Amino acid sequence: MNQLILNGKELREALNISTTAFYKFRRAGMPYHQFPSSRAYYILDEVETWLSKSGYHQETTWNK
Repeated sequence: MNQLILNGKELREALNISTTAFYKFRRAGMPYHQFPSSRAYYILDEVETWLSKSGYHQETTWNK
């Protein structure tokens, strides 16, 4: 399994979502990883799986 690790900006670009949608997903429990005193990072496969299981679908952008 090839896991693509992204920062927040890269994730927004990969998912084609706005900053507002990104923070909405974060508040809703989107998975992320973080080492102490560092920025959060995201594994694209985990996030896409979470979006699908949470009822979001992608036509051109992720929405419910």
